[in-house]
Amino acid sequence: MSFIDKILNKSNSYVFYKSQYKKLKKENSDLKKKIKKSNSDYEVILDKKNFSQKKLAKTTIPQILNKLANDEFDKITIAIKSPNPLKNNKWGDYFFAKGLKKALQKKGFNVILQQRDNWYDNVKVDITIVLRGLREYEPNLDEINLMWNISHPDLVSDEEYEKYDIVFVASEKYTNILKNRLNTSVITLLQCTDPEIFYPKINHKLSEDILFVGVTRGVYRTIIKDLFKTNHEVSIYGKGWDKFIDEKYIKDEYIPNEKLHEYYSSCKILLNDHWNDMIEFDFPSNRLFDALACGTFVISDKIPSEEELFENTIVTYDDVDDLDEKISYYLNNPQKREEKALKGKNIVLKNHTFDNRVDIIVDELKKLKKNIKM
Repeated sequence: MSFIDKILNKSNSYVFYKSQYKKLKKENSDLKKKIKKSNSDYEVILDKKNFSQKKLAKTTIPQILNKLANDEFDKITIAIKSPNPLKNNKWGDYFFAKGLKKALQKKGFNVILQQRDNWYDNVKVDITIVLRGLREYEPNLDEINLMWNISHPDLVSDEEYEKYDIVFVASEKYTNILKNRLNTSVITLLQCTDPEIFYPKINHKLSEDILFVGVTRGVYRTIIKDLFKTNHEVSIYGKGWDKFIDEKYIKDEYIPNEKLHEYYSSCKILLNDHWNDMIEFDFPSNRLFDALACGTFVISDKIPSEEELFENTIVTYDDVDDLDEKISYYLNNPQKREEKALKGKNIVLKNHTFDNRVDIIVDELKKLKKNIKM
């Protein structure tokens, strides 16, 4: 072998072994990453499995469960965490929290309402109920923690859900989805209404043929866009509409919550719609419950549960032509409107009040003692 051949041979060997070394090094690095991820995944699974048991090691939790089992509600303090900042008490979630608070107090619980700015105030409570909004709350492990997810499920991760002892979801469809993914208890708890706030009261000064109440959040909401493709007109209350429609249709930016039932009761047709994720995961709007409690006739976009839930008392539409036809028909047939509105009111008052929902919450809290070893 010539000198040049020897050099080339050594060079080829070096390149070969160097490439093999790089390959092995990469494989080793990938293996370490897989092992690390596997360990991390295992720890997450273990944490999920043992979360409730870890919490019950705290001395306060068994005491709370015993009080619940013995109906000693007056000895239990509940904090409702509302997503609203203190400076803004016009959001719907704030009034929803007030309705829930009142129903819990009827049961005998001591209840405090903590808005977002004072979520972490140093106040001793036994049970926390989180109305999940746009921001995540970090639960205190010394308390029993409940989440009520009433809208926008796409904002909540599985890891966040697992931090709670019970997750209530305002959609049966999404409840079933989560049950297949989570270890924590997941229970359907639809939205509802307070019949002491929402009840029939006609004010002829507020009479409108077609009414819509809602903000835009920067979006030209579909039902309003569809309506303006017809010959019908609508009176709108809510922020942001000046970017999309003629100002002559905008009556005001806000209706006080204590007056809202008069507006609902006095219109001939109330329009309702849902955000896209609420349609996809079948979250019925809170407006449906409030409006029906007022004896209001409603035309809405479609979500899967509406027909069964409200027994066809909500009229839904498929497209612009269908909306146009149904508005015309029901404007000209007041008896048909009244029949549906009355039936819807009776359904809501019987099955969908805050008192109904609190009964379910209490029952599920009592089950914690049976379902978790103490």
